[in-house]
Amino acid sequence: MDLNTLLKENARTLYLSAKIMPRKQRQVFTVAYLLCRIADTIADTPILPLKDRIYFISNYPNLVKTQDKELLAKYLALNLQTDKKYDKENILLENLPLCLNAYKNLDTRAQADTLEVVIAVSSAMEWDLNYFADEDLTYLLKAVPSDKETIDYCSHMGGAPGVFWAKLLLNGKENKKFVEEAHKIGMALQITNILKDVASDLKLGRIYLPITDLTKHSLMPQDLLEKKNYKLFLPIVYKWLHFGLDNIGIAPSFLKQIPFYKVFARAAVMWPVLWALETFHVILCSRNLLDIKYRPKFSRKIIYRTMLLTPFFVWSNTIFGYIFNKKYQAVKVLLPKK
Repeated sequence: MDLNTLLKENARTLYLSAKIMPRKQRQVFTVAYLLCRIADTIADTPILPLKDRIYFISNYPNLVKTQDKELLAKYLALNLQTDKKYDKENILLENLPLCLNAYKNLDTRAQADTLEVVIAVSSAMEWDLNYFADEDLTYLLKAVPSDKETIDYCSHMGGAPGVFWAKLLLNGKENKKFVEEAHKIGMALQITNILKDVASDLKLGRIYLPITDLTKHSLMPQDLLEKKNYKLFLPIVYKWLHFGLDNIGIAPSFLKQIPFYKVFARAAVMWPVLWALETFHVILCSRNLLDIKYRPKFSRKIIYRTMLLTPFFVWSNTIFGYIFNKKYQAVKVLLPKK
């Protein structure tokens, strides 16, 4: 299996963005994404004992960096095929040598940037495992302690990939403002994931929103298992949607720093930003985020329409700004003030 096929099978939406990147950038992006995706697979599989998952995640950045054969053999010995539903994940693990070899063939700067994002997401996953799971894999329903942990998680899982993307576009140049704005956009994309996945995370005993927010609104973690408590939960959703909007609001400024001739790079930035705003909107319109059957999801028609109309706005900061602001305001008008 080649890297492009592996990416397509594991990240269909991201694959669309990667497909339009310049070849060299696409290769680096694909390697970094797949290495992070493999780490996520190891962290999330319930087949492995907790202590083994923590061991593998804590050692994963070192494996990527050193490609130690003995350590690699331990990873390849992982077997997730005891259940058919893990076949896809097992294919990822089987292709770890392919991804490591591709990493080895990147230039020095690309290797450093890729390792940086692997370290960041692995650190967040290790914290996740240590905080949420018990040794016997019994998940006690928990919320993170405070705003700091929610923001730190968004920073590692979203902000760090955003910084990676910015460095990829800069191609060795220095631009502190560009990198900082990419970090903010990445955090906005991650809080989007946290909010839309509230119900599915509850099933795993995980609440990535602060216990301090819950108690402020007379809620405890177990109360979120009762769908009738959604109205009490809504102010917390609103608070973190404001956090998302505050961070994604710099997207037009970020885009202005990408030259017009880098058409594909500009489109690859525009798409996830516009789709995040669509997700914010469906989150606000959801009947109940605590009910998994109402998990926010916008139509694939919107994805295809965005792609189809891209040639009409990718060349213009003004037109993109207009489209962005229209979607931004559509969310803001539904969102109660802070």
